[in-house]
Amino acid sequence: MLLRYLFSRHDRDGVDADGAFRLRGAGVSRLEGLSDTVFGFAITLLVISTTAPATAVELLALQHRLLPFVASFTVLFIVWRAQFDFFRRFGLEDRRTVMLTGVLLMIVLLAIYPLRFLSGFLLDTLPAALLAHDDSMKRIMPMDMFPRVVLLYALGLGGVSAVFALLYRHAAQQHVSLALGELELFDTRSLQRRFAGMALLSGAIALWCVGMLSLGADHIRARDKSWLLGYGSMYLIAGIFGVARTISRGRRARTRAAIIADAPSPGATLRAHTP
Repeated sequence: MLLRYLFSRHDRDGVDADGAFRLRGAGVSRLEGLSDTVFGFAITLLVISTTAPATAVELLALQHRLLPFVASFTVLFIVWRAQFDFFRRFGLEDRRTVMLTGVLLMIVLLAIYPLRFLSGFLLDTLPAALLAHDDSMKRIMPMDMFPRVVLLYALGLGGVSAVFALLYRHAAQQHVSLALGELELFDTRSLQRRFAGMALLSGAIALWCVGMLSLGADHIRARDKSWLLGYGSMYLIAGIFGVARTISRGRRARTRAAIIADAPSPGATLRAHTP
């Protein structure tokens, strides 16, 4: 499903892959070209090695960095695809869109090295330490620094989600000039709420990190009752968000189905007006 979303193409009738949006961004604008350049530069910062391997040992050593690179690249590609969809669906290039795009690109560049570190830790350092039954991972990720690292990623994810929420909110406000249909407007507002929900979750995680840091390093290292209570609260936050999102997704699906049943799709409308 993920690969189908990432690599799906728009059909010949100028309609989004799922038939929800008419495509208003026909060509690559200067703003989108700048974005592609920044994303390309970000990908170069994720390269597995700065130099080509000279020996077989060096070549085989790169295998440990392959999965972290693929994971980081996939995250960047998802963000790029989300921005690509926005430009194609709305074709906006006004001042607010330019400003929000600039903020998004800045966050992407700031998040490259944290993203590379996290993927390397989860997919290389941590598995190696667990297989070796040693504490080598603690030298790279001390327990008392864990909340600070999570706070950094929560702020990055929250920033990206908030920017996309503001972009879709801006597009919804321009529904008259963009001539958005009922289904298009509904999906635009749904995407706005979805990204806003991700930003709120990231904000809750950031607050959790601040609360854990307020306990002090001694509580975190000792993993005492205060630490266990604070650590358990993270799962409570995630569980509440998951239940709320499931309920919201069901309501959204029922409302969307009713709109589709009552109104023609953008593709049908577009084909009806095509000479």
